[in-house]
Amino acid sequence: MCARFTLAVPDFATLIALLESSSGAGRAGSGRARSIAADPEIAARFRPRFNIAPATVHPVLRARDGRRALVAATWGFVGRFARGGAGPSLLANARAESARAKPTFREAFAARRCVVPADGFYEWTGPKGARRPTWFHPAEGGLLRLAGLYQPAKDPETGEPDVRFTILTTDANADVAPIHDRMPVLLDPGDVDLWLGLGDGADADRAEALLRPAPRAALAARAVSPRVNSVAHDDPALLQELAAEAAAPKAAASKAGGTLPLFDLDGGARPAVPSGRTSRR
Repeated sequence: MCARFTLAVPDFATLIALLESSSGAGRAGSGRARSIAADPEIAARFRPRFNIAPATVHPVLRARDGRRALVAATWGFVGRFARGGAGPSLLANARAESARAKPTFREAFAARRCVVPADGFYEWTGPKGARRPTWFHPAEGGLLRLAGLYQPAKDPETGEPDVRFTILTTDANADVAPIHDRMPVLLDPGDVDLWLGLGDGADADRAEALLRPAPRAALAARAVSPRVNSVAHDDPALLQELAAEAAAPKAAASKAGGTLPLFDLDGGARPAVPSGRTSRR
């Protein structure tokens, strides 16, 4: 499960430098550089984000004209309409084990794979109404490159072309398993072109082989502010570490598998495609 994540790099130039790096922990300047064509609108609107939720517009890396391109996309494939007349659900995640064969994701897996840049993601423990977030981030700093799929779509309000993405998840590694049984697929920087379908030997079989849990100790965990539970909060203070006694869940709480409804901790409503386009912030 990946229902919230962060991309808190300070500016757009730093993001591009990190994405162009092809080795190491995402440090700018390491390894062989891969140039990226970036949409000017993304550069103009970029800012650090500390609480990214489904329906947010976010930059994703895809292949275009034989090179890496950074484009704006809305988080969440459009799913089926919910019962009772509610709007369609957002498919924020796809299971890596079945995405290649599942009709909803099959075409995207074959030809529209993408990389979602992030520098951390959240999971939760505790009972409803008192869930406590943990922020997982690279143990050595730098970026996470989340394996994703994208699909062409239309803006529900204007009818203008849109791009939507979903994040692939796999079994949790040893770092995440105490909190949740799933985690996003993390790509090695050197595997980005293979995943995007660039270069010789890039095919769906080899791409599928990349969909595995991250190595042990790849991630560090930090108990952080419960203010993360509301998407209304998006500021650096969300990542402040809590004291162990403040972060510990109640004895009656379930240890694993706790997660958060995609939009609001206590709302309980099934997420639906909003009536208007999320602001490109």
